[in-house]
Amino acid sequence: MLQVTQAPRGPVLAQQRFSILGVASIADAGKTLLLVVDDQFRTDGPIVKPNGTWQVDFLFQAAGNRRLRIELGNDNTTVVVQVVTTLPQAQQLRFTQIPTRLLALQSATVEGTASNFAEGTQLILRSDRRFELARPTVLAGKWRSTIGFNQAGRRVIEILSTDGTIRAETEIDVVEAKPRPPRLSFTNPPQRVKVETVVRLTGVAENYGEDDQLVLRADQKLELARPKVVDGKWQAQTLFRQPGNRLIEIIGSEQDRAQIIIEVQAPPAATFRVLSRNIWTNNPTPADLPNLAPKRITMHHTALSGQPAISGTQAQEAARMRVVYNGHVNGNGWTDIGYHFIIMPSGRVYEGRSERKRGSHDLVNDGLGIAFDGVYSANTISQQQYQAAVALCTVLCKRYGFKNTVTPVPTPTADFGTRNLPLICGHRDRVATACPGSEGGRTVRLSEIRTAVNAQL
Repeated sequence: MLQVTQAPRGPVLAQQRFSILGVASIADAGKTLLLVVDDQFRTDGPIVKPNGTWQVDFLFQAAGNRRLRIELGNDNTTVVVQVVTTLPQAQQLRFTQIPTRLLALQSATVEGTASNFAEGTQLILRSDRRFELARPTVLAGKWRSTIGFNQAGRRVIEILSTDGTIRAETEIDVVEAKPRPPRLSFTNPPQRVKVETVVRLTGVAENYGEDDQLVLRADQKLELARPKVVDGKWQAQTLFRQPGNRLIEIIGSEQDRAQIIIEVQAPPAATFRVLSRNIWTNNPTPADLPNLAPKRITMHHTALSGQPAISGTQAQEAARMRVVYNGHVNGNGWTDIGYHFIIMPSGRVYEGRSERKRGSHDLVNDGLGIAFDGVYSANTISQQQYQAAVALCTVLCKRYGFKNTVTPVPTPTADFGTRNLPLICGHRDRVATACPGSEGGRTVRLSEIRTAVNAQL
C-alpha cells in the first residue's frame, strides 16, 4: 500500500526543490524507498517513518514532463511533474463589489476579478475560513455570486482557487434583521440526554403541506434526520455520540428554522461507547445516500494488513480510519466509507457511515455493516475486539428490535438466493467471498458473538 497524499499540482521551476508526501503500510516503517527518474536513473529515497508516512524532497535540473517513480518492494507509484524554466504569468483574485454591511436573512451580490484564470475555472467563495458559500465560475476574467447569512457578526469573506493557493479576502458586518417568528418549533425538547441514547424529538410545522420534508441538523453541519410533516407536526428519532452542548436545528428553508441547545452527557468511563465519526474526519456522511431501516447485522474484516496494535493510540486508529475511507472512496469509487462501524484491535469502536444510511459492504446492504480491522483469514480477532463486538451488537439489536440472533431466518443473499441465516451473519454467508475470515466465522468468533448477544436480549 504505497499512496501519494500530496504532490505538485502545477508546474515547478527547474532546479527548484519540491516535496512529495505519501503513506505506506505501518509494517513498512524503517524501509528505504527507491526513486526512479524518467524510468532510467535510480537512487535511494527517504525512509518510511514509524507512522507509515514518508516525504520525498527532490529537484529536477532540466525542464519537461518528468516522471518520478517511487518504489517499495513490489509496490510503486508514479508522479508526473511539469518542470519549466519560467513560471506562467501569476494568477490573482480580487473583490470589486461587496457590501460593507448586510442584514441577516437578506442576500447580496458580490463580484470580483480573476486575472489569468482560464474561462470556466471554478472558484470557492467561503466565510470565516471554513464555511463554503458558493462555487462561482470565471467568465471573461470575472466572477460573481450571491451571499446571505442567518446570524449577525463580523464575517471574513474569501474567494479562493480550488487548491487554496490563490486567494483574496475582505470583511463584512452582518447585523440583526427584525426577527420573524419561525413557523417551525420544538415541542418539549429534553434539556439533556446521554451519549448513545435514542431520543425522540417532536415539534410543530405551521402552514406546511402534508408530507413536506424538513431537515434535523446538529451543530450546523451534521444531518440527523429528514422528518416529514404530518397533520402540521413533525417527529424524528436520533442519537448523539459526541458529548457537549449541541446546537439542534429543525429546518424548513434557509429563512425558516428553529434552534435549541441539548446537553449531551458523557457516559461513565466503564460504559461502552462508539467513538464519533468527527474524531477521524470533518466530513459527514453524504445526506443524499438512501436511508436505511436495518434488518440485520453483517460482520466483516477490513482485509487490510498493517492495522494498529492492541496497544495502538487513538491517533493511530483515526489515521487508520482515513486509510480505509480513502480505499473505499478513491479506490472503490464510493461516496463514503462502506462500513457503519469498525472495531480496532484495541477494542475501540469507530463510527463509519451513518447508521441511518444504506452501506456498501455486502451487495444487499439491508443491514448494518461491522468490520474488524485487519486480516483474519488465519489469525483470530483480539479478545478486546470480541468483547467490543458483543457490546456493540447488543446495543444495536436492542435499538432496532432484534429479538433473536441465533435462530436462522430466511435471508436474501447476493450470490446464493434465499438462505436461512441468523440476524448476525458473516459477509461470506451472503456473497461469494472469504470475508470475514475462515469458513463459519471461526477466526472472528461469529458463533460466540451471536450466543453472547442473544443472552443479553
